[in-house]
Amino acid sequence: MNTLIAFIFVFSILVFFHELGHFLSAKAFGVKVYKFSFGFGPKIFGFTSHETEYNICLIPLGGYIKMAGEIGQGEGDKELELVPETERYDKKPISIRAIIVALGPLMNIITSVIIFSIIFLVNGIPMTTDVIETVIENGPADEAGILAGDEIIKINSENMKNSEEIANIVSDNVGKNLFITIDRDGEIYDLVVTPEYNEEYKRGMIGISFKVIVKELSIFSALGEGLKTTGHIIRLIFTNTMEMITGKIPVEVAGPLGIAQMTGEFAKLGFSSLLYFTAILSIFIGIFNLFPIPILDGGQIILLCIEKIRGRPLEPEKMNFIYLIGISLMIVLFLFATYKDITRIFFK
Repeated sequence: MNTLIAFIFVFSILVFFHELGHFLSAKAFGVKVYKFSFGFGPKIFGFTSHETEYNICLIPLGGYIKMAGEIGQGEGDKELELVPETERYDKKPISIRAIIVALGPLMNIITSVIIFSIIFLVNGIPMTTDVIETVIENGPADEAGILAGDEIIKINSENMKNSEEIANIVSDNVGKNLFITIDRDGEIYDLVVTPEYNEEYKRGMIGISFKVIVKELSIFSALGEGLKTTGHIIRLIFTNTMEMITGKIPVEVAGPLGIAQMTGEFAKLGFSSLLYFTAILSIFIGIFNLFPIPILDGGQIILLCIEKIRGRPLEPEKMNFIYLIGISLMIVLFLFATYKDITRIFFK
């Protein structure tokens, strides 16, 4: 798949569902939405339904919705004067406005769950069994008489639940004799194996690998795996972010060039891999938009909290100054990410 086409495909999904979150929540709370636009530039196709104009534009690298009474529309706007206060965003309770703002990033997270679930439903999920696939020649397992096809059922008379439990016990007992019970074509054998420390993997091993099967999932099981995978990635993002802030790991960010390159690499691996990457990127976009930076959704929520505390919105001149800071921060971040992309792609 061409990198440009893949990039447009990925970015279109991220933008569309983000804006859809804002749009659906605004409609649900009775806010008048003038326009829902997918893309920028000249309009390719459009129609109007229930007082909302829906457009698909030439450049599919973005999108937006235009609501009555949102920031930038002041009193005296003739179009706004025709809208009842009950349908204006700025006249809705702060809690409702916060929900409308937050539903964009949340929709990115929901999109990730859906994409992961579809991938697991179609492709199944790899499961490592406790059946031995290969035995390394002259390794501890080979010397003990373990063969490919054997199933490990007990270690030191304790029943084994899965391959992960087996690997952990082996790693924790370097240099110690383990009494392993195996099932070989219905015959039960007790063997003694002594794990050795592996310098490459930095853990104790006995020189075996386990058979991997693909388990088919039901819709509900696939959804559960989608939720679990999304939660795991969110935890990793927060962990890595904290480690970058504290200096434990180098600061690594990707801008448009880096994302385009990664998109192309995943596209080469097939459509499922591209979808998987899209789901991961959607999580990043959702979390990033919740950062407390003015012009981002997280910054909007902070401003709503300030309005709640003060009992009134900030004055226009203060809002303009805050947004100027937010735009400046985004420009700096964009330039830094582009610099990292260039050094990573061209000077690695």
